[in-house]
Amino acid sequence: MSHVMICREAVEDSVLGNLALARAFSRKGQEVTVVFTGEALYALDKGTFQWSRNFKTRAVQAEIVAATEGAGLSLAHPDLDNRWSDIRSLVVSMSDAPDIQVIACPIWCELLQTGEDLEYLERITEDQLVELLQNAETVIGGY
Repeated sequence: MSHVMICREAVEDSVLGNLALARAFSRKGQEVTVVFTGEALYALDKGTFQWSRNFKTRAVQAEIVAATEGAGLSLAHPDLDNRWSDIRSLVVSMSDAPDIQVIACPIWCELLQTGEDLEYLERITEDQLVELLQNAETVIGGY
């Protein structure tokens, strides 16, 4: 069984949800690929991530960060107060997880002329991306 999850938006809680679901698939022994594309890819490389409107307050963000620690998904920023999040570190940690492939979308890498510094994201060709999507049992465009 294989699943593909697409992270398109530079929204921290969306990326967190995708990575948490990817880990859940992985724990069931299922292969999962997380594709970073568009705004999310750019944010990993040169931009910034935002929280969804309902998660904009520091209090809510701190609650979410604390909950991720208890769930084994370290979102706390290693160099700041542990109420601050670091989505990049979480993406890096997930790229080493078993049964999880974390890739940079080749189409958006070309369009943005970006991605060379993102060594933790696997590189594939456009043809490999098409094959990955064609052969996936499930494609999730955001969780």
